[in-house]
Amino acid sequence: MITILLVDDHKVLRDGLRALLESEPDLTVVAEAGNGRDAVHMARDLQPDIIVMDLGLPDISGLETIRLIRAENVKSRIVVLSMYIRREFVMPAIEAGCDGYVPKSSTHTSLLEAIRVVLTGERYLHPKAATALVESVTAKETETELFQQLSEREQDVLRLTALGYTSREIGERLIISSKTVETYRQRAMEKLHLEHRSDLVKFALRAGILDDFDD
Repeated sequence: MITILLVDDHKVLRDGLRALLESEPDLTVVAEAGNGRDAVHMARDLQPDIIVMDLGLPDISGLETIRLIRAENVKSRIVVLSMYIRREFVMPAIEAGCDGYVPKSSTHTSLLEAIRVVLTGERYLHPKAATALVESVTAKETETELFQQLSEREQDVLRLTALGYTSREIGERLIISSKTVETYRQRAMEKLHLEHRSDLVKFALRAGILDDFDD
């Protein structure tokens, strides 16, 4: 029998999933968790073949739950079943260590197919999730190209701003005045078509320009 751990904070949904999965002769749900911490403990203790889990959990996020499960060296295959299929959810889930991604709006056959595929050692992405992943890669390439069009000083100011430094602190690091820092930042934001500092931080994360930055 293929053993499954269900992780979702809605019991009604878990009940429905259990009924669906156990209608298959070789699938059995061995446990259910309504939050991330319980899921980590159950995954470690039970070592199920498959973990089907939501990303929106009440205590710790689904992404952090996946990371903690992977940190425990649990060999279970993880299939995310989420209502979110935008790129900002799919890519982080893959990076955290999930093996499959299925939207809750898809048919039940998609979840069953995902389970069968990931058990073979392959990844499974529902077509909608795959589209979001492609968009994520394409967007990162485009945003990296835009970033490279900035001057070296504008790039430094943008990175340090995204890391949370104030204009005064950036000025001290780059040996320029606070006013000059603000000028560089404003110029960079105009070139990137960004309006708020929060947009700047999101841009930096999407473009991956902080990954190899020596802070």
